[in-house]
Amino acid sequence: MIGRPTAAAAIAPVRRAFSTSCPALSNIGRQPIAYDANSVEITFKNPNKVPEPTAGAPGKHALELRKSYTVNVKGPLGTLKRDLMPFVRLAPVPVPRKMLQAAAPAVGGTPAAPATPAPTAALSVNVDFPQVAAQRAMWGTSRALLANMVKGVTQGWTASLKLVGVGYRAAVEARTVQLKLGYANTVVIPIPDGVEAKCPAPDQIELTGIDKMLVNQFAATIRSYKPPEPYNQKGIFVNGETIKKKAPKGKKN
Repeated sequence: MIGRPTAAAAIAPVRRAFSTSCPALSNIGRQPIAYDANSVEITFKNPNKVPEPTAGAPGKHALELRKSYTVNVKGPLGTLKRDLMPFVRLAPVPVPRKMLQAAAPAVGGTPAAPATPAPTAALSVNVDFPQVAAQRAMWGTSRALLANMVKGVTQGWTASLKLVGVGYRAAVEARTVQLKLGYANTVVIPIPDGVEAKCPAPDQIELTGIDKMLVNQFAATIRSYKPPEPYNQKGIFVNGETIKKKAPKGKKN
């Protein structure tokens, strides 16, 4: 005989998930990193052992006591290194067929010469426990950082800045960027190591380097001296950014 539900069970709220998909997947993290092994060399050594299958996942507030490890990426343009969390696992895998087809698209039935060499190796990125939120968050992040490193040592990264305003000028002299932005004095910004700067035009600055974070950070530093403002559309714009123009404020009676 089935008993009647208790009062506590009767008033208990029903929780429904917004999505029925598996929360342990990472669309970015599970994609392998393809590269040309003839020009790119990736070295790493994770001293942390893989947890046993019978071991349970760590708690939500568990502290990570294992040490991180370093990944080195060497290519034609230079060498980059980055520390990864101990639960991030890297392993060589075969190059997916989709990446091989994308590297050499066919035009008129004849394979076209790709702009970059076809990938000959691939690297997969995984974590020990994808169901743990902290590890799942670092899954896609670690994969994106490694992919940026591979692209940086082979093709490099570029950031373009444009100065919009009457009398705004830029120049590169003695490893410094000098800006005239309407202030009383010229703004002088030292160029960090690993970044090259040039001015194709008096109102343009082009930054190049192999480290994406360093290039974009220096671009943000230059932009901070005169951020774009929405009323007159003046300032320093990075990589063709646009802002919505606002109407001027009306005068109060």
